Amino acid sequence: MALSRHHAAMNRPLSVQELVAQAQDFEFSTNRPLQQWIRASKMLLTEAAICEQDGNLQMAYLYLYRHAELVLDRMPHHPDYKDPRYRDDLAQARKALQRNLQKLEQWKPRITQDYERYLTALERRAAERHRILHEHEEAGRRQSADSLGRRRSTVSDDGTLDDGSQTLRANEHSQLAVDLAHREIRRRDATRQSTKEVGISPGTVASRRRGIVVGPADPSELINEPSQSDGVREAGRLLRRQDGRQVPTSQRVANRDASAQTFHYPAVPNKEEAIDWKMPAMQPSYARSPTGPPPLLPAKPKHDGLAPPIPQRPSASVPLTPPTASPSPPAPQPAVPSKYTFKPTAFTESGAPLRTVMLPPDLRTSFLNLANPNTLRNFETCGILCGTLISNALFINHLIIPDQTSTSDTCDTTEEGDNALFDYCDSHELLVCGWIHTHPTQSCFLSSRDLHTSSGYQVMLPEAIAIVCAPRQNPDWGIFRLTDPPGLEAVLNCHQKGLFHPHAENHLYTDALRPGHVVEGPGLKFEVVDLRL
Repeated sequence: MALSRHHAAMNRPLSVQELVAQAQDFEFSTNRPLQQWIRASKMLLTEAAICEQDGNLQMAYLYLYRHAELVLDRMPHHPDYKDPRYRDDLAQARKALQRNLQKLEQWKPRITQDYERYLTALERRAAERHRILHEHEEAGRRQSADSLGRRRSTVSDDGTLDDGSQTLRANEHSQLAVDLAHREIRRRDATRQSTKEVGISPGTVASRRRGIVVGPADPSELINEPSQSDGVREAGRLLRRQDGRQVPTSQRVANRDASAQTFHYPAVPNKEEAIDWKMPAMQPSYARSPTGPPPLLPAKPKHDGLAPPIPQRPSASVPLTPPTASPSPPAPQPAVPSKYTFKPTAFTESGAPLRTVMLPPDLRTSFLNLANPNTLRNFETCGILCGTLISNALFINHLIIPDQTSTSDTCDTTEEGDNALFDYCDSHELLVCGWIHTHPTQSCFLSSRDLHTSSGYQVMLPEAIAIVCAPRQNPDWGIFRLTDPPGLEAVLNCHQKGLFHPHAENHLYTDALRPGHVVEGPGLKFEVVDLRL
């Protein structure tokens, strides 16, 4: 999915109507396999769980609502929706929906209260300014800028609440970002370990958090349960109440499940009803990163001449070292206070903000160590970049090597590899932030098939990246993302069937590191997980 194109001052409370409108604002393409959208729905639940843990209910609300929108409204239009292969996954998605819509109802008053408090603060500030100006006019004197600055206000000049939090740029405070990530990751690991010690598996915890009810019944029986249609119908009723308006008959959506139930879906606010506030920077996206397995990795053609020129990177003489391992989790610590928020430092070509992706500088070297046996034989190797969301930045803290088959021009994950990757990400609440792969015999570029693979990641997480390592070439590595526009839209709408094919559009991808939204964080720890069988 692609996130809303709108952005505004960070930390400003949003109304329920604004959150609903933004949750509904994403691109859905039936050209993508249904399995990818199912993975996207699970990624939304992971992002919502992380935001809920951090106390960011408004973003948790947005992700859960978007999950409901995807499951109830978008996926039923996919041509493979009734394929028996996806029956169990869709049944679980609806079960999660029923449970999580209750959370939306519970969070709505809190979100409304925060937004009304924000409006009241704005009114008080306006009244205070008016009083000061009136006093100055009466006294016939002018207030100095310093004096005005000493007057406290509950709202800052950029429209955000003065709650004591600090907004920083991760590229200017990389060490602070790394320290913050280490502390929060240790806390989460310790919490997970404590849960494990009392006999609850991480997978069960993740399922419960996502609202998936795990019972003795076969999941395939969920659709046929007598209460299933009633539960999903109730979910639709709860959902349409979230923005406080009744939905016109023309906007009713039919066939939400196998029994062809009809559901009423909330309308996007009318223009005349919309509040005149800019939309916030997405603190991510959609599913802009799945907990499930990534798209199949493609074969590579010889350079097709369509790749943009890649600037020369300074060569780095980094000795090959064993993969970095995460330390053992200490005793549980309190959650990191939301004192810092890392604001986006890069934007898409359409102006949409991209959250910062913090990348361990040593990750590439560790990957090349693991890939070296294949590289010596001119075989490709691929890995998956996974991480977590902390203070509005994505921290890559896992390099996962799935089971795969390789040749000199291809690298494909196996079905067993996909399943193992999905299980690991789900149990560890990891977001898939992109992929890394080698070009042992070719230059550093994204082939036409690489573009399609990367679009599968970016459609679910706009910040997702592709790292290409070409050990025998110069430059020998690069970090890329599809442009938006034209790259992401062009590739998503590409109907060409050939394994390798040219694209008519130019400038389909760009460097994500220099300049871009990727920041290398020296000292950022990561774990290497080799799942190859």
